[in-house]
Amino acid sequence: MNNKGFTLTELLIVLAIISILAMISVPAYVGQQKRATRTEAYSNLETLRLVEEQFFAENGAYTASAANVAAIQALLPNFRPGAGLNFNYAITQDVALVPPAAVPYDGATAAQNPCFVATATGIAGTRVAGDVFAIDCNNNRNF
Repeated sequence: MNNKGFTLTELLIVLAIISILAMISVPAYVGQQKRATRTEAYSNLETLRLVEEQFFAENGAYTASAANVAAIQALLPNFRPGAGLNFNYAITQDVALVPPAAVPYDGATAAQNPCFVATATGIAGTRVAGDVFAIDCNNNRNF
């Protein structure tokens, strides 16, 4: 008798091999997705810094603080982070980041231009929830 087909043992071995491959590849795939999602924040923060610098060049000061993308876009129309955001973006003013101004000969302290800090905070329910990245006017970054 010439049987055509696979035995139960052969099918179980194939199933075991597929399971092992899935166990190896799925975590690597999820890690790649998280890295790709973080790239959104890196790119948008760099764009936000450049738009802030452009605003500074035109107006002699950085923008006021803004708590979300809509508020930032009201101040900086050139900031377009795209759809399907995984991060919330905010701008805060931070004078402490600017080196102290030189003291003039009359003893008065020269006025300082406040520096800004732009932050990207991962939105709850996304792969990057809890991640926080920042960049400031001196191009100091934590990513």
